[in-house]
Amino acid sequence: MFHRRFLEARAKGRAARAFFSSAIARGAMSSALALAILSAPARAQTPDQQPAAQTTDQKLEQLQQKVDELDQAVKVAQRKQELAEEAAAEKAKTQATVTADTSGFTIRSPGGNYLLKIGADLQLDNRTYLGTGAGSAIDTLVARRVRPTFSGTIYHYIDFMFRPDFGQGTTAIYDAYAQLNYLPWANLRVGKFKPPVGLERLQSDDDTTFNERGLPSDLGPQRDIGYQLSADLFKKRANYAVGVFNGVPDASIGTDAAVSDHRDYSARIFLTPFLPDENALSGLGVGFGASGGNTDGEALPAFKTFGQQTFFTFASGVTAAGHRTRLDPQAYYYLGPFGLLAEYALNEEGFQKSGVRREIAFRAYQIEVSYILTGEKKSYASPTPRKSFDPLHGGWGAWELAARVGDWEAEKGIYNYGLASAATSPRHLHEWVGGVNCYLNRLFKVAADYGKTDFGGGALNSNKLPERIILLRFQINFI
Repeated sequence: MFHRRFLEARAKGRAARAFFSSAIARGAMSSALALAILSAPARAQTPDQQPAAQTTDQKLEQLQQKVDELDQAVKVAQRKQELAEEAAAEKAKTQATVTADTSGFTIRSPGGNYLLKIGADLQLDNRTYLGTGAGSAIDTLVARRVRPTFSGTIYHYIDFMFRPDFGQGTTAIYDAYAQLNYLPWANLRVGKFKPPVGLERLQSDDDTTFNERGLPSDLGPQRDIGYQLSADLFKKRANYAVGVFNGVPDASIGTDAAVSDHRDYSARIFLTPFLPDENALSGLGVGFGASGGNTDGEALPAFKTFGQQTFFTFASGVTAAGHRTRLDPQAYYYLGPFGLLAEYALNEEGFQKSGVRREIAFRAYQIEVSYILTGEKKSYASPTPRKSFDPLHGGWGAWELAARVGDWEAEKGIYNYGLASAATSPRHLHEWVGGVNCYLNRLFKVAADYGKTDFGGGALNSNKLPERIILLRFQINFI
């Protein structure tokens, strides 16, 4: 019995094992089949993908090679540039250089300790007088200024300037000086130059807004021989100048020698307190100039209109004698294309006739305004056009409109003391001038002004007609 049951159980175990073995076999076959099906695409794609991977690697390798080659080329170029700069530096140490640009022709020594600049200042004027108020003046073309300029540096610290003038049929030395710039707070200038008094007089002849200066410049010196100390201080917020000179008549360059053992003493302080910052007040400048000295032996001054006619003459027998004091408060303001310049001059000068000395006061003022239509920045110097004159390529230069009003007056005592005749010399002038300036480029300017001058004082209130003039100027300068 037991044996029979044992045999039945063993038979059932064998059947179960056979069943499970069959099931496992069927599962294995199914898994193998599924694996084969799934792996078949992978095996099909592998041969196609392998070349693509190899191509990408090759491309990356080629790009890396090109990057390496470019990097090497850049390094070679940089080294060549370094060598060129080193060669240029060595050449500069041993060989002079010659350049030409808007500041003229320049010769510079090795190391830069010696410098010579050659420039020129040329002005051709066409004067057209309107009506009969001009008297004996005739319409004319005149070479107003013909000035070659030689300036430069010697021994690094010493600047020099030499400028003669051959204009209007005369020959004169206008500037001839040297300046030692060793101390930043005290530059020493010696020779012939502009004394530090008037604002517009100190402005370059090429940078004035109008073709002729205003009436206050009639009451100050043009050039004089002497020496002065000057400098810009506090980051150009202040400029000072003090000097000792021979002394010259008003609006004169004088002679090249003193007429007496007396001297003129000049001083000027000019403040631009809002520099160097860029703001609405950075273009503001205010100052005061003054001079004093003795006039014994000097020539009598000559006062001229805008049309360059002498309008005032002293009576026969009058000589300059006694003391002279000049006072000149001054200011300007520039904001973008807008400009304003104002100046007042007061002179008290001694004159003598028949052994009697008298001091006479002269006064003058001017106010000028200007606006650059093309938007360039207005300043104490001439503007540089954004686009030089070239209409075919859209360049029209810089265009400016300007107007000025001015007044000149001598006190009544000039008639009472017999120093001038009320029948021939007016003691009062009033002028207004309008102008258009075209700066074709940095070096060439065309300017047209219309000026009207009215006369008064003495017997001339009713019988001297106003002076009317159109003044056209062609100017080229590179200094």
